[in-house]
Amino acid sequence: MSTDPHAATDRRLLSAWGMLVGLTLVSLATVLVFGKAEAGLPAAAVALVASYLKARAVLDHFLGLRRAGRAWRGFFSASLAVLLGCLMAIYVAAA
Repeated sequence: MSTDPHAATDRRLLSAWGMLVGLTLVSLATVLVFGKAEAGLPAAAVALVASYLKARAVLDHFLGLRRAGRAWRGFFSASLAVLLGCLMAIYVAAA
């Protein structure tokens, strides 16, 4: 019984791509539906959380960070959190 050695990788990448599409739709729907002035902060928070998850998926699945050491994964996770936290702070300050 011979199996394709790339089948598992293909399924994993297709699954990651599906998650990216889904998170993009969540971000888009949140901003379009709740992006009005009265709900802007929660909409921005949802969009930024979705952005964090999308960035992690790209780093892990497409750039191979999931095979890196814990220190590298932690560094990139913390960097993303700081960057998105700064963006949220700028959004709050501008509102």
